[in-house]
Amino acid sequence: MAYRQLGDILVANGHASRDAIQTAHHKQNEGGGVPRIGKILVDDGIVQPLELVQALSEQYGLPVCPHAKPSEFLFLQENLPFSFMVEHRVLFQTLEESLCAITDDPTDWSTLEAARLHHGAQLPVYLVTEEQMDEALDKAREFATNNLSSMMAEAEVFQSGDWGDEEEHLRDLALEAPVVRMVNLIITQAVDKRASDIHVEIGDYKLRVRYRVDGVLHEAESIDKKHHAAVTSRMKLLAKLDIAERRIPQDGRIKMQIHGHDLDMRVATTPTIYGENIVIRLLNSQQVELNFSSLGMPDRERELFTRMVDQPQGFILVTGPTGSGKTTTLHTALTHLNSDKVKIITIEDPVEIRLNGINQIQMNPKIGMTFANGLRSIVRQDPDIIMVGEIRDAETADIAIQASLTGHMVLSTLHTNDAAGSIARLADMGVESYLIASALTGALAQRLCRRICTHCAQPYTVTRGHLSDFPEAVEPEYTLYRGHGCEHCDGTGFYGRMGLYELMAANDEMRELVQKSPEAGPIRALARRNGTHLLRECGWQAIASGASTVEEIRRVTQWT
Repeated sequence: MAYRQLGDILVANGHASRDAIQTAHHKQNEGGGVPRIGKILVDDGIVQPLELVQALSEQYGLPVCPHAKPSEFLFLQENLPFSFMVEHRVLFQTLEESLCAITDDPTDWSTLEAARLHHGAQLPVYLVTEEQMDEALDKAREFATNNLSSMMAEAEVFQSGDWGDEEEHLRDLALEAPVVRMVNLIITQAVDKRASDIHVEIGDYKLRVRYRVDGVLHEAESIDKKHHAAVTSRMKLLAKLDIAERRIPQDGRIKMQIHGHDLDMRVATTPTIYGENIVIRLLNSQQVELNFSSLGMPDRERELFTRMVDQPQGFILVTGPTGSGKTTTLHTALTHLNSDKVKIITIEDPVEIRLNGINQIQMNPKIGMTFANGLRSIVRQDPDIIMVGEIRDAETADIAIQASLTGHMVLSTLHTNDAAGSIARLADMGVESYLIASALTGALAQRLCRRICTHCAQPYTVTRGHLSDFPEAVEPEYTLYRGHGCEHCDGTGFYGRMGLYELMAANDEMRELVQKSPEAGPIRALARRNGTHLLRECGWQAIASGASTVEEIRRVTQWT
């Protein structure tokens, strides 16, 4: 069969005129032979994409792909390296349960031969339109950038063996392109999933990657243990840590730009019996709105807390477990107070959110910069407002209270279950009760509970008997909500979090009681009489309004 020119075929089939073919040739010559005649004709609207593919099929003796959307039938598990596929525009797909190749460029015989060598000499080749090929390549790109296993398959350096503490070899591992892409993917996926932390944990047989999303850990990927050195070395290199040192914990920071936003990450390594574990805390300031309305406090609590922090002096405590949002609440208060007329100094461990116009100090016990020593230095800097990251000992508590009594507004945190417990904790540390009573402005206990996903929320009926631990539930039955799980919430039934707040203000009656006996029980009872809503009561409001679930409120308030 004699070879026919593409233009002749298009003219014979009635898809283009001789003049149109001649004009396309002129444009091709002006462009130095690029682009091809067929693309010029399609771009000029002379020939339809499918008409071009049919003509190419006739010219080269290759069939047209019968699938209207070839991207839905791609075979991605054993593909050629993605860089090769992108450059040469060839992919594999399944057709009637057998393997074939697709391409929009039948002139690239060397690539088609490479595909046949990779998957067998009998591999059939089908033609697709440029648009179909672009769509298929996009899907292949998504697979390649969302599949850690496929990335590691590209890395010849991933071989089992004992490399010891050879720093140069570890550095080479960390700079390998597949390792770089894989670590970038781990971080990017964490951002896409709204994770607050990334946990990279080595076990007996595997390297496990988990993301903490809305306060709960979810396993993302398990990787062969032999890749541990490469992954951890890359993360430590980014954090400017000692790659060869695996015996002691290290701390560092990573700065990257993800999706156009600056991302600040805190990195902590720790040795285990199997090797180093790494936890990365994502500190994306773009996602944090530091204003009282964004905290989600009820109106009463928001107005009262605002009045507290607006006082010229005093001592305010925010309490709750790790991850309950205490730092965000304190930084919101500082943002509210920040102005040219006041001087604000903080000492934190670590400085998670950086605030313009506020003097922030990083605690460093290795050089003697403890909370107590830093606080002594701060009070000599003539501040108006002081924030202490955490009251951990009697010395820090004494200095903070003395500072509040000498004209400063002092804000800090404690790890207690509720607001009343913060006063008892200070007394247990050895702080005199009359000092606590004189200094205390108020205490705020808080928790973060997950919100029900609005895309998959479903109603269900529950009787009062199942709500016996909620005294506010007085009706025989209630219609409540829970998330069924969908693509939007990644199957969890929850999306985002909301705060539960227990705010206790100090008045004369409270100060008198604290001075007599700083015990949590009587203080809590008095706070309730004064209008304080306990955490469980706030949790019930979240349940009744359809914002959260019974199980979630029980989980986050079980010790209150």
